Amino acid sequence: MTVPDDTKLAGQAARTTVPCSLAAKWLAAGFESSPLRQLAQLHAGETPARLQTDRRKSSRGDGNWNQPIELGQLPAKAQRLLHQHRATMEAIELMPEVLRSVGFDPAPANQEFAARCQKALDIVQRDLDATGYDQYQMRAQISEGWPAIVFAALPDGSYWSGGGGMARGEDSPSLLASAADSVSGVLKEIPEIEWPVCAIHGGHPESIWDGEDPVDLLKKVAWWRCTSTGHPLAPVGQLTAETARTR
Repeated sequence: MTVPDDTKLAGQAARTTVPCSLAAKWLAAGFESSPLRQLAQLHAGETPARLQTDRRKSSRGDGNWNQPIELGQLPAKAQRLLHQHRATMEAIELMPEVLRSVGFDPAPANQEFAARCQKALDIVQRDLDATGYDQYQMRAQISEGWPAIVFAALPDGSYWSGGGGMARGEDSPSLLASAADSVSGVLKEIPEIEWPVCAIHGGHPESIWDGEDPVDLLKKVAWWRCTSTGHPLAPVGQLTAETARTR
């Protein structure tokens, strides 16, 4: 049996919000494995035993905060929503195992994806260096889970996962914008530095901004913009002392 094209298979999985919807298609194409059958079971709406109950905080004042709640005790709509959510989480966790079971290991694709994100971060690094923040040498950090998301990380490995990060399906301009946003976000959340700062309207470089997003796509080009007024500063990778304040 021929293993499907790596790029096509990874792209299908990354673009699918509920990966279990792919199971029937892959089974019909001739692929067979136990994890794939489990994925198909989730897609068919069957409820594995481990999804039959859900642990919720008790509403009774008896101090027991781990009461198992049977799905049958919930309203019908709540049952459906809870089952859909749990099934989706199960499917996402199962997807890497499914891919490996049909002959495709996500790890090499993740490494290639991380290298692509690192190239985008290297462009953002030019702006860090030009504005006096060269001690923050950003590197690509792959998040756990599926689909993989890459975040900008500080030299010590710390990063902020609260932003969107860099996604596999983004084209080059969008990926660069996401890389720039991730760098700005990690500096804001971890060292508590506002960056970049507009040379005309920006505040103190050690403050935390709450204004406009620092980066945007303008005619398919990633641009830094003033977080006070929103006006464009420079394309990502082309900041200067004239457009952004240095330390």
